[in-house]
Amino acid sequence: MPLSPWTAHHIEHCEQQTGLKILSDEHSLGLFSVDFGGLAYSKPAAVFSPPTTQALQHVITYADENCLPVTVRANGLSQSGQSLPIAGGLTLRMNLFDAVHEQNDSFIWVDANASWSALLAATLKESRVPFVTPYNLNLSIAGLISVGGVGAASFKHGVAASHVHALEVATANGEIQQVDATSPLFRACLGGQGQFGVITKVAVQLRPCGRQVRTFFLSYTDREQWLKDLAVFKHHADFIEAFCSPALAGAKVTATGRQPFAEWLFSLQVSFEYDSLPPELTNFGNDIKPWKVSHCQDETMESYLFRHEPRIQAMKTSGQWELQHPWYECLVTHDVVVSELDYLLRSLPLYFATMVHLVPISGRQPAGFFMGPGHADFFSVMILNPGVPHALVPGCLEAIRKMDERLLAKGGKRYLSGFLGSDLSPNYWAAHFGTDYTAWSTLKRRYDPKGIFCSILCNHNMTEE
Repeated sequence: MPLSPWTAHHIEHCEQQTGLKILSDEHSLGLFSVDFGGLAYSKPAAVFSPPTTQALQHVITYADENCLPVTVRANGLSQSGQSLPIAGGLTLRMNLFDAVHEQNDSFIWVDANASWSALLAATLKESRVPFVTPYNLNLSIAGLISVGGVGAASFKHGVAASHVHALEVATANGEIQQVDATSPLFRACLGGQGQFGVITKVAVQLRPCGRQVRTFFLSYTDREQWLKDLAVFKHHADFIEAFCSPALAGAKVTATGRQPFAEWLFSLQVSFEYDSLPPELTNFGNDIKPWKVSHCQDETMESYLFRHEPRIQAMKTSGQWELQHPWYECLVTHDVVVSELDYLLRSLPLYFATMVHLVPISGRQPAGFFMGPGHADFFSVMILNPGVPHALVPGCLEAIRKMDERLLAKGGKRYLSGFLGSDLSPNYWAAHFGTDYTAWSTLKRRYDPKGIFCSILCNHNMTEE
């Protein structure tokens, strides 16, 4: 069913129904015309920040009755227009849904736009944490689980969306439903990109945690040993971060002129929770063979979980936060890492790949429409540069295109928060969801039959390709 644009009449009628202001001035609309990536642009017809569930229901019901497009926006930290409306669409800004509610031993209820840092402020007092926390704790709870949610514990626990006890969701007809794993709507909303309803509350599962964390910082020059040691630590550690860092070696002559090149070093940061007795590296046998133990440190669990906050603040104070962010995240098997990593490191522009993260992920836990490469264990290859100036963006996008060309052809699946490209092929979503594409299409028609929930990435025709 074709959607109609929001007009001044629609906005005025909604304001009369709710008694609340809907923003439609040029300044406000301009603020919500881009996302964190800075690579996609789409100006909404209006922006509404519902202060209550009832106000949210009124606007959604009105949109559904009149076939008007709605795009859910949390903090707008995606890069390919996931939170940007189609032409004539309304942006539903969820910033006022930010409360942290009651908790028990196994889960805590939070509003959709509550941050992971706010959640931790409540649960760490009881020595409990979520099974998976993201690197950036300022992300919204619902925004993260609508994509998946990757973190340093993903090698053990999968993605954050695998550890949700229940959801409260506003569907296209304005109905509020509280759903759990027995409901198809629950599955649809996890990894669902905000396409099936508006998540208003989330019950995040919790686990007990140690009070302290010891981290070993290990450096490698041998890629194979690095991967071998990573495999060993997956059986023992509580958190793992693995990455490749370029050491500039000079500028070599190429067909297009001199180009900087690098030797790559490989690093592991392996962390262990404890209360009284910290582990020693010797506990893990003689098979662990780093080139160098660069550092070892102990800190509180809170300090560890917030370890990336200084980097995020540095990006903001230095102006990098305002640059464009062509981030890349692709989920691939171990075999693809072994066969492709050397090529990628040799070919990536250094201004784009300031660091390459390799995140091990367990695929054993179900997580809605989060799509992995179909193996029990796999990796996310991530390039999360601090930002690049406009002149360098075309080279970054060409690097992304070439990586997709190689990795998707070998069964890779893009993680749907990064930059996916500006012109997706007609069969992109069918290829991405694979055998789950029929289920996606069926649930979309069931819970949003008029297709009002959409974005410039996921438009209302994506199930009709």
